[in-house]
Amino acid sequence: MRDNGRVNVIGRILDSRVFWVIFSLCAALMLWIYYTSNYGATRTQTFYGVEVTFTGQEALRDTLNLVVSDQETDTVNVTLTGTRRDISQITSADLRAVVNLSNITMAGYRTMSYTISYPTTVNQASIRDTNKSPATIGLQISKLSTVTFPVTGSFEGTTADGYMVDSAEMTFDPANVTFTGPEEELEQIDAVRVVVGRDAVSSSFSAEGNYVLLDDGGNVLEFEDVQADADTVTVTVPVSTIKQVALDVVLQSGGGASAEENVVKHIQPETITVAGDAATLDGLNTIALANINLADALEFPETEYNIMLPNGVECLSGETTAKVSLELVGLAADTFIVTNLSYINAPDGMDASIIDMNKVVTVRAPSDILSRITANNIRVVADLSGLAGYGAGRYRVPTTVYVDGFENAGAVGSYPVYVQLEEEEE
Repeated sequence: MRDNGRVNVIGRILDSRVFWVIFSLCAALMLWIYYTSNYGATRTQTFYGVEVTFTGQEALRDTLNLVVSDQETDTVNVTLTGTRRDISQITSADLRAVVNLSNITMAGYRTMSYTISYPTTVNQASIRDTNKSPATIGLQISKLSTVTFPVTGSFEGTTADGYMVDSAEMTFDPANVTFTGPEEELEQIDAVRVVVGRDAVSSSFSAEGNYVLLDDGGNVLEFEDVQADADTVTVTVPVSTIKQVALDVVLQSGGGASAEENVVKHIQPETITVAGDAATLDGLNTIALANINLADALEFPETEYNIMLPNGVECLSGETTAKVSLELVGLAADTFIVTNLSYINAPDGMDASIIDMNKVVTVRAPSDILSRITANNIRVVADLSGLAGYGAGRYRVPTTVYVDGFENAGAVGSYPVYVQLEEEEE
């Protein structure tokens, strides 16, 4: 019975006209409050750090060869007024300050206005910008240019003991880099440089590295608007072996002097420090300055010779020449008037005769041997085989001097003779 009574009460309330009037008024009030708070009431808010963007950049570059090389600010502050609902849906990241570049026709400084771009989720018609700070943006419009620079570099690591790196011999791929960008920015570039570092290197190697742009003061330059045809460079670093190499002269025994027994060499410097490819230096222990025939002279005073290095080898100690003198020991010399002049190998069909009557010959030998030598032991022989095919006439011919019976004695110098050739009589 009690439950039926409650049901009847609720039914009478729902059927009551007054209840529905009150309910409708409350619903209308709530809808009015919601609408006015979101759509009717306005709200003003300042948005900070709104990004500046551009339209018409591609056309500016492609048709006029112009670019924006600098701008006074990258962001602006914007105060917006709109419905509470729309304003509450916006953040600074949703907005853009858009500068239209389509009216620019030449390079130079420009002060440009901008418009605010809104997200698509808000009703743009219900929003207006009431303040912009700054109101305009200063732009530098520059001529687009292209320049090419050779790549340079250096090695700033360490080498193992006995090895070295010559930065001047480093190679780069590509060897040149081409840059495109604002003319006044490209004019600041003085060098393109890449630095390679590695520790305890003992062999040549290649590495890929990033380069930097330097001005004429060696300061690093950074440009956002400059484009390059290569972002990295492959650097080949040659690593050389360092070695100490002796200097020497090659001696040919002669004129009674033995290269092993009768000569004391004086070479200054005795050694030099060189660097080069390991394969080249492995077999390089001595550098010959000259070939000297001891039969050419009685004395060999100090003479300066150029130091000739193999290809790819560098002298680190800096010497380019060396001084050499030879000291002959245990020998004496004397002169003899030799009349025993003869020839061999006369040309076919020719009669030969030696015009010289005698030759004054200097002979060198150990003192005890030299004292036993006379002119009768000495022969001067001309080999005429080189005159084959020559006609009649007088010719100067080299000779060989023989000191018969004395192996440790020899003539010093050269003793050519004049030979007369005549055709044989039939």
